[in-house]
Amino acid sequence: MADPRPVAVLGGAGAMGRAAVFHLAHAGMPVLLLDADRAAAKRVARRYGPGRARVARADAGDPRGLSTRLRGAAIVINCAPYVLNLAVMEAALRAGCHYLDLGGLFHVTRRQLRLDARFRRAGLLAVLGIGSAPGIVNVLARAAADSLRRVRAIRIYNGGADYTRYASPLSFSFSPATVLDEMTLEPVVFSGGRFRAVPPLSGAERFPFEQGTQTVRLSLHSEVATLPRTYGRRGLRECTFKIAYDPEQFERLKLLVGLGLADREPGPRGVAPRDVLLDCLRRLPPAPDEVDDRDFLAVVVEGKDAGGPVTLRCDLIARPQRRPPLSAVARDTGFPAAIVARMILDGTIAERGVLPPERCVPVAPFLAALAKRGLRARMRRTRPRASERN
Repeated sequence: MADPRPVAVLGGAGAMGRAAVFHLAHAGMPVLLLDADRAAAKRVARRYGPGRARVARADAGDPRGLSTRLRGAAIVINCAPYVLNLAVMEAALRAGCHYLDLGGLFHVTRRQLRLDARFRRAGLLAVLGIGSAPGIVNVLARAAADSLRRVRAIRIYNGGADYTRYASPLSFSFSPATVLDEMTLEPVVFSGGRFRAVPPLSGAERFPFEQGTQTVRLSLHSEVATLPRTYGRRGLRECTFKIAYDPEQFERLKLLVGLGLADREPGPRGVAPRDVLLDCLRRLPPAPDEVDDRDFLAVVVEGKDAGGPVTLRCDLIARPQRRPPLSAVARDTGFPAAIVARMILDGTIAERGVLPPERCVPVAPFLAALAKRGLRARMRRTRPRASERN
């Protein structure tokens, strides 16, 4: 019998939170929508979870207070900024509920993995990075790797397109602070069987997504923190994550970074330029409810099967939803967490501890649930020509 307790969605008034609330509520599940902005949370509850979502104010940075809010919830889906992941995990442990998040930009994810023994002792599961990337891409990597005897390389690519006309000179599909971190922190790659840091935004290449070629660059991401641990014994030697930014927005952000406005160290007046920049970005006009965007995910896995060397490529394209409005990025980030929450509650996922998606999310039912929401994955298998093998 499925657990009747509600699923808490922390940061439920944000774009990803709205998608999770919508998916859970329309599956008939009770939802506890937690957000620092109670008024915004009430609006989201009425529009995206009518009759299923109740609202409470919560501070993600206060584990003790948050744990009180979480008591009685079966699971918390953490849609707050990644820097709060550890605090929210502590609150989940105190409250005795399972935990899901949308990623930790490598270093935070590594620290979260150290809580594995505590979650196991509590009989709880924490799934780290179950959004789009990380999340869907981890499961696609598993889908490809499961058919191989040896796995040599896993390369993940994230692109997209946005045809929306914004009133603001800069727009963000997720936290501006996280975007700045992706652009300025040193990416970690797994190369030659070792982790190493490389310069931000290096490794530029033109990558052919299913709907056009885009320039992708290395970025700090959680997939590289977990996939080498999962597939190291299967021979994995290379793992990278690359992302394509909107060219116009990329140049504008690159200018701000180049001017030093993303620096974390306080200047002569005792103020960090990054704090001022983020405050300015928060004052920009909000994005409209209806967004005409696309999100492209591609996972390329190289290895060997019974027939010899082979490359498998998995692709998924997300599109926006009109009623109620959800962007493509919100759908393919918020829906996976809601799907996995349901799997935990109905017993489909029985693992406990702190695990990445590729270690605990069953491929076939997960991809089938995504397909029901119009998020369909496709896999292609190619082999080198005889002349290339010699």
